[in-house]
Amino acid sequence: MLSILIIEDELPNAARLKKLLLQIDKQIEIVGELQTVQASIDWLKAHEHPDIICMDIKLTDGLSFEIFDHVQIRSHVIFITAYDEYALKAFEVNGIDYLLKPLEEAQLEKSITRIKGLVNRSNGPDLLDVIRKMQHRELVYRSRFLVSYRDMLIPVMVENIAYFFSEHKLVYLVTKQSERYAIDQTLEELEQELNPKDFFRATRQYIVSAGAIQKIHQVFNGKLKLDLFPATEEVVVSREKSNALRKWLS
Repeated sequence: MLSILIIEDELPNAARLKKLLLQIDKQIEIVGELQTVQASIDWLKAHEHPDIICMDIKLTDGLSFEIFDHVQIRSHVIFITAYDEYALKAFEVNGIDYLLKPLEEAQLEKSITRIKGLVNRSNGPDLLDVIRKMQHRELVYRSRFLVSYRDMLIPVMVENIAYFFSEHKLVYLVTKQSERYAIDQTLEELEQELNPKDFFRATRQYIVSAGAIQKIHQVFNGKLKLDLFPATEEVVVSREKSNALRKWLS
């Protein structure tokens, strides 16, 4: 039986990955589903390492590469991410694969099949050199947006943005001066382009900057309610994301 750990901060993506894995092989055992860098570090220090780790690169509280600074990974690793900045095809050796979202079952099955052949005859890849090379491939985040307003184009610097939100299938950028502009990108695309140190995907409708959060209220079932500035509708963070939000802010 093949044991697999899933590290993915978006619950729908994690659920889909789990479903695909079990479609590929019903004998696969999912030993855990984690959402943050810190939770992954704690789990890997406390448990026997699985045969394979399916790992998103960008997590709520940072990049998953940070895990390797604290734990000597003994598993084979499949990186699954929306980023294409990491040209990791060169690293598809020694039990390391790299797949782009949205996942295709055929690609995932190919990776699982290849790594299956390595599990029983190796102790797992030496990932340290690979991770160092990956970390040298610096991510470049958005520093500004060019927005349309009437017959003008206006540059907006990222540090002047309070939050992004979606409404009626449109996405809006809101500045710290309460200016609101419609933009062409989805929140999912923005999430990949914004520095995770500065912006947090609080809900399915909101990506917020740290400076926009004025107050945090504890509500029922471990959820958190955010008071944002400029003021907007009620923003309630799910219980699953509340701990990640606390760590991000601290």
